[in-house]
Amino acid sequence: MIELLWNAPVSESRMTEILDVLELNAGQRVLDIGCGYGEVLIRLYEQYQITGTGIELSGEHIAEARRRKQGRVPDSQVEFIEADAGAFPFEQSSYALALCLGATHAFALGSDAYRNALARMIPLVESGGQLLIADGYLKQPAGPEYRALLGEAIPDEMTHAANVTTGQQLGLVPLAAWTSSEQEWDDFEWRYQRIVERKAREQPEDQGLQEKLQRRREWMQAYLQWGRDTLGYGLYLFQKP
Repeated sequence: MIELLWNAPVSESRMTEILDVLELNAGQRVLDIGCGYGEVLIRLYEQYQITGTGIELSGEHIAEARRRKQGRVPDSQVEFIEADAGAFPFEQSSYALALCLGATHAFALGSDAYRNALARMIPLVESGGQLLIADGYLKQPAGPEYRALLGEAIPDEMTHAANVTTGQQLGLVPLAAWTSSEQEWDDFEWRYQRIVERKAREQPEDQGLQEKLQRRREWMQAYLQWGRDTLGYGLYLFQKP
């Protein structure tokens, strides 16, 4: 969905605030795992003149990231690579900042995806470097109907506090944390809904899109009934000692 700045319930003003906190220096290396459309990495270059690498499995997303960087970032400063992060030969202890925003599944699926992603990212960051990771969490235990839709990827014990504690258990120092507001969630969900509705309407012969629309409508109904009170999204900034 290339109409979105980033595929997350985070407003542009909130993302600007988060990027300001990072305080990077020109020339430092930044790695974005599951970079999506590349917008965050591009903005980090525009703000700090970093050198960046974005890894993304989706060829469509990589194409959009490369399109977005035209006229904004020199090719020598930021590269976008279509690859599986789980098998990519990352350089160790090489990055001042590693990002994984809503893409912890790039390393492993399931209830331990968040912890696994942090554990895999730590060796990539230099001593004193930063890790910025974002993932869903539960504000309250999911009821049985909502759990059936969510699956087990976000267990009840995966709370905002637990996400911070997980970093500490892995030896990281928490520096900041942000959570998406109800308005950010609403803006994101309804914008995504409009995109899917429009694309399905424009391509009625595309069976895949029609099936996606049906799943999306079911998700939206569940979001309105249970998700607004249950599902959270947090961004966590850690430092490697």
